[in-house]
Amino acid sequence: MENENKESKSNGMELLENVIKSNMENIEQNVKLQSAIEDHTTLLNDVQMSLQEMHSIYDDAVRFSKLEEAKRTEFLASIPTQVETVLSKETTDNLQSFGKDIKWKKIFIWSGIGVFVFSVLVLIASINFATNWYRESIKSKSELRQDILNEIASEGKNIYDENEIKILSQNTQVMQLWIKNSPKKAEDFLRFKDGFEANKENKK
Repeated sequence: MENENKESKSNGMELLENVIKSNMENIEQNVKLQSAIEDHTTLLNDVQMSLQEMHSIYDDAVRFSKLEEAKRTEFLASIPTQVETVLSKETTDNLQSFGKDIKWKKIFIWSGIGVFVFSVLVLIASINFATNWYRESIKSKSELRQDILNEIASEGKNIYDENEIKILSQNTQVMQLWIKNSPKKAEDFLRFKDGFEANKENKK
């Protein structure tokens, strides 16, 4: 019986310790939760204050915009649509003189343009005339040269290149010298030459 009482007390103490331990844990969690709630509340208050400040700034901006629009409308309404000016006689005379100067300048400018266009036309005509004259000059020289060649040819004469005549003369001199120095070897050539000239005469 005594053992049962001891065991019952032991169980009761253990249960009481568990309850106390559980209460302590709950108190700690409640403290943490309360701290988190306080932080959240502080954050919400800061956000609310920021929103109030932004709302105040927005209201100021709207108020300023309306004021600026009203001022602009008032300024535009104050601008006159027509302005009447009274010019002095001196100003009027100066304007008339300026108008006359502009007319003379216009006449001068248009005259300059006319002279420039005329100069360009004269230049084009001169270039065309010079080109045609040059072509006709070349053509006349060519025709004159051809007439001279035809006249020389009608007289049975021809015009030869001076270099060709020199070469032919040198070849003739060499051939005569060879015939003179080698008469025996030159006999065949002389016979061929006589036959060639005879054949040429017969063809005529």
